[in-house]
Amino acid sequence: MEIQDFFQPLDINKLPPESYFEEGSWYHSIEMYKGALPKIAGKKIALIGIETPDDKIFASYEVRKYLYSLKKHENAAAVVDIGNYRFDYSTKAYQSLGYVLSELMTKDITPVILNGMQDITFAQYLAFVYLKRYVNLVTFDARLNFHLRESEKMNDGNYLQKILTEEPNYLFSYSDIGYQGHFADTAILNFLENLFFDMHRLSDIRSNIIDIEPVLRTAHFVSWDLCAVRQSEAPGAINPSPNGFFGEEACLLSRYAGLGSNLKTIGFYQYDLSKDRDGQTAHLVAQMIWYFIDGFLNRYLEHPNESKDDFLKYTASIQNNAYNIVFYKSKRTDRWWMEVPVNEKDFAATNYIMPCSYNDYLAAAREELPDRWWRAMKKLA
Repeated sequence: MEIQDFFQPLDINKLPPESYFEEGSWYHSIEMYKGALPKIAGKKIALIGIETPDDKIFASYEVRKYLYSLKKHENAAAVVDIGNYRFDYSTKAYQSLGYVLSELMTKDITPVILNGMQDITFAQYLAFVYLKRYVNLVTFDARLNFHLRESEKMNDGNYLQKILTEEPNYLFSYSDIGYQGHFADTAILNFLENLFFDMHRLSDIRSNIIDIEPVLRTAHFVSWDLCAVRQSEAPGAINPSPNGFFGEEACLLSRYAGLGSNLKTIGFYQYDLSKDRDGQTAHLVAQMIWYFIDGFLNRYLEHPNESKDDFLKYTASIQNNAYNIVFYKSKRTDRWWMEVPVNEKDFAATNYIMPCSYNDYLAAAREELPDRWWRAMKKLA
């Protein structure tokens, strides 16, 4: 089957008239699947709406309304809207969407999923399973979507368990950004941390949000649950909370995701149009997508392994030379990396160079072992 066989063309009647969109907006520059699927060869980003068979609200069109009204990026020609994917949450639906996402990724196209329930994250994961690639998952969620129960049909509250139990398993690393302690089951939190997964509490992130950038630099796919954004900012989120990220923080984090050179697909989930207030949530999601695309189209691919001449090298000695940690700082972007020792039997090199933050270097300069380094060493050793 061809890619277009899986999608419904856009119904332009569900969008405002052309006069609604100002000159210079995305609407006048982005190619859309209307009558015939646009040529996707050479595109970098494909927007995909989720539509259920009984969908009478068409929430993805509400997000598109606001996204298309935003000013276009100078590289707008790299983005294409390939319509809506009809998804019925059956086992076959996850599998077929995973196949489509994998086909897009093999063409070097990054799928951006608009809406749907967050268990569609499982279809994102299956795309990598089909490609036989080990991956790092990052979610933004106020809750930890994992249950210590078996034989339960997959839903937005337990999809992570399905990912962890899938065989063969290609999940290398998992991080949740923005969980709230009052929603976190201690047993589940301990279970995930014992697997060396990284759980980042909302209160810890907001004190220094830049420290999350290295986490997103390692991500291969990202899943946004809008409940991670506070209810006053996103009233149309399913299962909202009074606490969460502010809108500008959500946009910044989405841009960090776009800048990450490993990222292959991202999804923005859990939007309920019937609960939204004056389109506020749809407008915020549109801006989050805009900033993701902006980050993506401004990516600068770099790594210390590829060209050490473009980096400054620092070595921090800790505990009377018991630990010597090597750091690299990019001369162009000011981003940081650090070396972590690994098991030579499993890795070709004796050190793994992973993204880190300036604060990790400052901790080492104070002769403190950076938490990020310590967790990575325990996982890799």
